[in-house]
Amino acid sequence: MNKTLLTAFLFSLTVQGFSQKDFLVLKKKNRPIEYFWTNSYIAFQLKNEQWVKGIITKIDSDSFYLKVEIIRQSLTRSDTVHFSGYHYAISDIYAMPKRGVLIDYKNDRFQISTSGGHQHWYWVKSGWIFRAVPIGYTALNVANGIIKNDFTFSGSRFGIAAAVFLGGMILHRVYKVTFRIGKKYHIESSSMPVK
Repeated sequence: MNKTLLTAFLFSLTVQGFSQKDFLVLKKKNRPIEYFWTNSYIAFQLKNEQWVKGIITKIDSDSFYLKVEIIRQSLTRSDTVHFSGYHYAISDIYAMPKRGVLIDYKNDRFQISTSGGHQHWYWVKSGWIFRAVPIGYTALNVANGIIKNDFTFSGSRFGIAAAVFLGGMILHRVYKVTFRIGKKYHIESSSMPVK
């Protein structure tokens, strides 16, 4: 009886010693960018452009299970609600947010937070500052012209303002806050032995 129990115990230790720990990895070509393990947070966009955010509960070879977490903020408190049982295939993922981009639950859906996050130089990279300043400059000159009843505008100054605004529009079109899954970026499910 003792030999049987000892053999069963040693066999279970051996099986546990060579078990696999699954994880998801976001890669740029063959270089890993970010890892997602069981019980870690993940946010992604589906092909219908709906954002999803939650905690990974299980990872399979081509899919994963998610517990969606919704945090509702009010003036006096915040409530957290969890919904379990969501199952997504890796091929369902259309885009992933870049590091520092926050996905929040607002207006009954997940969306990119414009009020927070850790995007370094976001106002410059997205071209926002290069669009806002020329508009403010032009509006100030028009207001001064109305007040002074003098509409002799300097064409070169407005030309520079228009060029800066155009540069801001180009930056806005080029700058993305997500990694679009496709040829350049892809997600894989991997395993590593756990001892």
